[in-house]
Amino acid sequence: SIAATMKNHSVLVAVTLLGSTNAFVSPQARSTSSTALDATIAVFGASGLTAQECVYQGLKEGDKIVGLTRNPSNVVTPKGSGGADAEKPLSDPNLTMIGGDVTNAADVAKG
Repeated sequence: SIAATMKNHSVLVAVTLLGSTNAFVSPQARSTSSTALDATIAVFGASGLTAQECVYQGLKEGDKIVGLTRNPSNVVTPKGSGGADAEKPLSDPNLTMIGGDVTNAADVAKG
């Protein structure tokens, strides 16, 4: 599935799992295991096209997401997978957006 593919590749696109020593549990094991991974996914550059897709897919799977971007208002539902909601502001109770710069340690520490 697209969600599984995005989750498997999300580590390669500036996505980091926080709060877990076992960050590489497959989505299949995670969704069927009684010891599901309880983590927050941090996305740096969350308003970028690939990052927006990762944020969107993570939220669809029920993950908690913390996004860091210079312009949080630029984070929108991606075209294609977002369907009728494409390009609308992305909002979800599991999404925390932080305005800041990844090169500023104080901004990164906010998450």
